Amino acid sequence: MRVLVFHGYLLRGTGSNVYNAALARALAAEGHEVHLLCQDRQAAELSWVDAVGDWDRGELQVRELRSQVRITAYRPDIGRVLPLYVADDYEGFDARTFHELSDEEVEFYVDSNVRAVREVAERVDLDLALANHAVMGPVILARALGGDHQGEVGAG
Repeated sequence: MRVLVFHGYLLRGTGSNVYNAALARALAAEGHEVHLLCQDRQAAELSWVDAVGDWDRGELQVRELRSQVRITAYRPDIGRVLPLYVADDYEGFDARTFHELSDEEVEFYVDSNVRAVREVAERVDLDLALANHAVMGPVILARALGGDHQGEVGAG
């Protein structure tokens, strides 16, 4: 099965970061192909990530790290502002809670991720899409995949 997981944050540390990293590894261990959207700028350093994709040059560039790709980590270009649910520091980002952001900043974040999810979905014939967190993830997947997607969309 080809599974898209929208996380939107890093892949190490605590909480949902650790959960999504473990989820991706578990799905791949069961033979699934995982497409994980996150903001981890060092995803290529993780031994379980087989390919990385980013939009740094304006269009999606995917770089294979190993010959058998089970997990691809994509980093949508959201700029410097990283919206958070709980205040925390994220190196390389202007990390602020959602209530500290303007409507325009939130919409830019959502739109950037919607475009990225849509592009990955167009490249990969997905069977399942999962969203992390109860607020932004499901909105992003619904806008990106909507009724046009043949697979299942779920929130975790």
